[in-house]
Amino acid sequence: MTNNITVIFAVNLLLSQLVTYSVPINLNSNWNIGFILGIVLVMQILTGLILSFNYVAIAPEAYYSIAYILEDIHNGYMYRYLHSNGVCMFFMFMYAHLVKGLWYSCTYLPLSWYTGIVILMLSYAIGFMGYVLPYGQMSYWGATVIINLFYWNKGLTELLLGNYSVNSSTLSRFYILHFILPFVVLVVIIVHIYYLHLNSSTNPLSVVDSYSSIRFAPTTLASDIYMMAITAMLIVCQLSYAVITLFTGDSDNSILADPLMTPLHIVPEWYMLPFYGTLKLLPTKLSGLVTMLVFVQTLVQTVEQRNTATVLSLYNVHRTYSYRRVLLIPILVTLGYLGMYHLNLFTTQVGIYVLILYLLIGITSTTCSSTRLQSYRMA
Repeated sequence: MTNNITVIFAVNLLLSQLVTYSVPINLNSNWNIGFILGIVLVMQILTGLILSFNYVAIAPEAYYSIAYILEDIHNGYMYRYLHSNGVCMFFMFMYAHLVKGLWYSCTYLPLSWYTGIVILMLSYAIGFMGYVLPYGQMSYWGATVIINLFYWNKGLTELLLGNYSVNSSTLSRFYILHFILPFVVLVVIIVHIYYLHLNSSTNPLSVVDSYSSIRFAPTTLASDIYMMAITAMLIVCQLSYAVITLFTGDSDNSILADPLMTPLHIVPEWYMLPFYGTLKLLPTKLSGLVTMLVFVQTLVQTVEQRNTATVLSLYNVHRTYSYRRVLLIPILVTLGYLGMYHLNLFTTQVGIYVLILYLLIGITSTTCSSTRLQSYRMA
């Protein structure tokens, strides 16, 4: 009897969140991105599980196990490239979802925004550890560069590496964490969706409106499935023709890691380039690490404009803050572009100015909001 009640409760809860859940009637395709992200994450977990059956987390056997999967396992190449391109797709949609939040809704759903930032940080960690596992040249030296950011804490560095350099112990640690953390992300996503459904979704007018709403199914669900079908075609084109060359990775990573030969130019995956560009611009590792933490803090601080959101929406001038927030995006793109190439005096100066501009936008986006709110209240 108890089991039947539990099943009925679970089914009713699922139906209430996926079928009868009310959403604004004027949603556009920007609101399909979250659904696509969930599907791509499930795809990553499934393909990662299949790859884990034949992966060996021992150096240098890790490199040869990837070659074995590609050459000797039935459809192994498909799972391997689906997994490696899938992470790029995941971050592409993650960044699009982030831009949508900056433009429309982050100030109205602060708890969803906070949990979203946690998901983003965990995704960075998972992506980085997965990048190290093939044990290619870029994998080895990328891990060496990033882990040595914590040179000021020798105990932490040795804990991450398991030794004094990247080796089998490092691969074992990263392999375990790379396997476990996606399930942690799933839990955080459930919390993220809970906070979203607690207040209902926003809409292109950037307000939470529970009066002009429809059921999630079938209209919105059909829109999600339609956009997912387009995404599936994009994934097929990418696997077949590599239409987005940025997703194919660095050719140096197809070479077995050599601790005695440093690549001429170390370049991480594209979704890490803004942080890597920041590291290259600053003179010390610690200053680069602090600046990257400031980047994250700026994203968190953005949502603190929520106290002004309702008031400003009434005057239809809340877009002022959206414009200022979205300016962060071309700044990060510029930093990523600088991270791809060797720096000279001119590009270094441009990068420093861009960093200063990013910090100024992050500071003014919050301080100006409180000042303008006070002026509207006085009016």
